Amino acid sequence: MPSKKYLLFLFLFVFLLQQDAKSQMSIIPEFSEAYVNKLIDTAKKNYPRVRSLQNRINIADANVSKTKAGLFNALNVSYIYQPGIATVNPVSPATSYFQGFQAGFFINLGTLLSQPFAVHQAKEELVVAHNDQAEYFLTLATEIKKRYFVYIQRIAELKLQTKSTQDLESSLKDIRYKFEKGEETFDNYNRSQMQYTDRQQSKIQAETNVFTARADLEELLGTKLENIK
Repeated sequence: MPSKKYLLFLFLFVFLLQQDAKSQMSIIPEFSEAYVNKLIDTAKKNYPRVRSLQNRINIADANVSKTKAGLFNALNVSYIYQPGIATVNPVSPATSYFQGFQAGFFINLGTLLSQPFAVHQAKEELVVAHNDQAEYFLTLATEIKKRYFVYIQRIAELKLQTKSTQDLESSLKDIRYKFEKGEETFDNYNRSQMQYTDRQQSKIQAETNVFTARADLEELLGTKLENIK
């Protein structure tokens, strides 16, 4: 029956178009190392956790200075003031009384001996803070690349779905024309309409995937993609 042969030819034609589009479609030309580096630099400036790690470094650095200054806590200066002049005890000449200022210096050996260890610990905490930041920068860069790859993949899939939908729409118009002339059955025409509807739904899903992938990427960037030139 000619109508069945025509429908079979139509399905084969659409299938070959899809396979050809898949063979030609590639996300590699869309990839830009320079642009990805801009995305990573933007994330390092805007992402809240990056700022938190920098705040930890600032706190650790300030703690080093504070701990070094704590050395003076081991030294204690005191004075006593008694008005008048110095007197000698007539009963016991060895015992005399001094009037005026009396000053003294005291050293806390426990604090003095423990201070170098405290300074060393504060410096190590600063090193750990820097290492945590460096480690997260590596993790952030990898995550940015992954989400960027997914984003351009979703765009490529949307282009493929759009092209496939357009091709199927042209075929549907041809079948509708033949159906209206009585050269095609209603079942074949209805089947083509259903296939076109399914392809439209796939296109809508592809569009949603693009928006989702973009939102995931912009979450780490802290800004819109159009703001990054």
